[in-house]
Amino acid sequence: MDSEPSVVERIRRSRRRIQSESEDALRFLGRLRNARMVGAVAPSGPALARRIVSGIDPARGAVLEVGAGTGVFTAALIARGVPAEALTAVEADPVFAALLRARFPNVEIVEGRAEDVLGDGGPLADRRYADAVSGLPLLNFPPALRRRILEAIFARLAEDGALYQFTYGPRAPLGRGSLAALGLIAEPAGRVWRNLPPASVYRIRRTT
Repeated sequence: MDSEPSVVERIRRSRRRIQSESEDALRFLGRLRNARMVGAVAPSGPALARRIVSGIDPARGAVLEVGAGTGVFTAALIARGVPAEALTAVEADPVFAALLRARFPNVEIVEGRAEDVLGDGGPLADRRYADAVSGLPLLNFPPALRRRILEAIFARLAEDGALYQFTYGPRAPLGRGSLAALGLIAEPAGRVWRNLPPASVYRIRRTT
């Protein structure tokens, strides 16, 4: 039977985790100049990561992640039970994309904007995913671009697939009318107060 880790080993693990999180924060702050890619003052926290992946059923099949950033949601998806080989992570920032490749060598990392790589003619145009998780700061984007991103994502999702999206705003990042025009509906999936800043998670799905 495996023995419990010693106090010294637990301290070492805690230090490694804190060091990793600190390095992520520094990289994140270094990218704040690009609001198109970064939407907060710090990477998403573990509480938000656990909440946003809580609706993912690994048994349903391949999972898509857009706006993967430093890999907080990527790690949470794997911890949830999604096999690394069944996960595709899309990231537009080349620095973050390189970091993701180093951290998750068995995950397919695709560098580029979600609306481009998922759209017709993009490298993922022929793929199909069970569900998707988004780390994109949609409120930073013009409404037309938000619609284009959602169209591209749902074009690659199964008919019963859902997109799990977080936002720092008081409501879903796309209004009811705009969602209805796309045949979509957004359902609240939890509020995470232990995040900087606090965030809400929505489950976006087709209406039929």
